[in-house]
Amino acid sequence: MADVVVLGAGVAGHTAALHLSRLLPKGHTITVVSPNSQWNWIPSNIWVGVGKMSASDVVFPLAPVYAKKGVIFRQARGVAIHPRGDAASMRPALDIVSTRPDSDGEPERIRYDFLVNATGPQLKFHMTEGLGPQDGHTVSVCTANPALEAAAALRTAIDRLRAGEPQTLVVGMGHGTCTCEGAAFEYVFNVDHELRQAGVRDRARLIYLTNESELGDFGVGGMVFAERGFETTSELWTGSLFRERGVEAILGAHVSKVEPGLIRYETLDGQFHTLAFDFAMLLPPSPVSSSPRVAL
Repeated sequence: MADVVVLGAGVAGHTAALHLSRLLPKGHTITVVSPNSQWNWIPSNIWVGVGKMSASDVVFPLAPVYAKKGVIFRQARGVAIHPRGDAASMRPALDIVSTRPDSDGEPERIRYDFLVNATGPQLKFHMTEGLGPQDGHTVSVCTANPALEAAAALRTAIDRLRAGEPQTLVVGMGHGTCTCEGAAFEYVFNVDHELRQAGVRDRARLIYLTNESELGDFGVGGMVFAERGFETTSELWTGSLFRERGVEAILGAHVSKVEPGLIRYETLDGQFHTLAFDFAMLLPPSPVSSSPRVAL
């Protein structure tokens, strides 16, 4: 019988663990290691970020789910992998450090026969000076609680628009290497909808700031949609949507710095620009793939 360890409990790791619990015969063990006690359905954070959903709508505790499925749960960070074992045993091992409040910082080494490495992306706000909700000047919808802060900041912008103050709202990528353009694309139109619902869209300048070389690229070179024998490119479709909704697009942009109320960026033609803003939700680069990888 085998001991399987799943490192990470995001979309990939959590899905892998649940499938393994269903497919593996009794006698095998499945252990999930994650520093977070809560699971977040990240795609719905764009709704939390405009106030349509609460954080409790998009998160749930992991431990009860795993207990029901017979999966062992370790709330901990993985810090080192020993695929060839150590002096004590030739069996592979994983070093973890507890993040539980009652045992925070305590180290442990666990053995495995198979390791599913699904640690996912690391949100690297620090790659752009001034980016992010903690030490920076922008909001985020990457995780649930910051998305609540984004919703509050959007409400403030809407209140100022109602009071007659023009507002510039910027949504997009906060670095030239960002790879999750789809989230910003969805969020900018959520913001557009909220502005229209509040009756203040005509007073707001809404800008989509992206590292894409063309609209509809989404980091995959674009797409083609086929319907009733007709083919439409994602560039044509998204361009039409942007014109219809009055959303400005700045393409091929690498944000180099964010200051209070000011974004500095460079475009693909080598020109440097500044953009004043009142509200900005800019995504950070997250260079590590979240696809699960299995190691013996």
